[in-house]
Amino acid sequence: MCTKVGGARKSDKSWIVYNTPENLRTSIENNLHTLQIYQIQLVHFRAIHVNYKQLQASIKTMFALQQKGKILHVSVCDVNVQGVQTFMAMGSIATVQNMYGYTKRTTQVTPYGENRGGEEILSICEANDIPLISYFSLFNSLPHKSEKINTIPTNYNATTAQINLVWLLHRSPIILQIPGTSSLAHFNENNKATDITLTQNDMDYLG
Repeated sequence: MCTKVGGARKSDKSWIVYNTPENLRTSIENNLHTLQIYQIQLVHFRAIHVNYKQLQASIKTMFALQQKGKILHVSVCDVNVQGVQTFMAMGSIATVQNMYGYTKRTTQVTPYGENRGGEEILSICEANDIPLISYFSLFNSLPHKSEKINTIPTNYNATTAQINLVWLLHRSPIILQIPGTSSLAHFNENNKATDITLTQNDMDYLG
């Protein structure tokens, strides 16, 4: 069981901050009540639009909820370097969830807010064995239609989407993927990406 706290959506799909200690406690209690469980296994704190002092207060609350047994593992989402370092100084992080894909690796500012990139914190995750969960890996990459990555699929009888996923699998062993899909066919296609092994020459070419 996994959920996110720390932000709420407005009608225009933009994010607003919902991360005071009271907000976070309310979010967790609402999740527990809705799901009729006593503990959530993994909770990502969405670190958006917060200053350093606010971040510390939010982190302290998350770990306090963990100590009370309401959260099993504390994680962080949309975090920058300072944010992940602050988290690590105050407790143990199970995972980090940031935007990361072949064509969108660093922070991206959109009309709906700021999506912080995985490349910026990947080395920290690797050094501390913290899995990096990459979101929007296909959402951002496929419309970009990278010329380089479009030349690879024919070598493996694969789709462009599969090569995008395989690139992430080869990029680092600590990367976990959550590609979205709206059909069973695409779900099966995504799963088959694990059967593909890119050569080092391919990875060097893709960069």
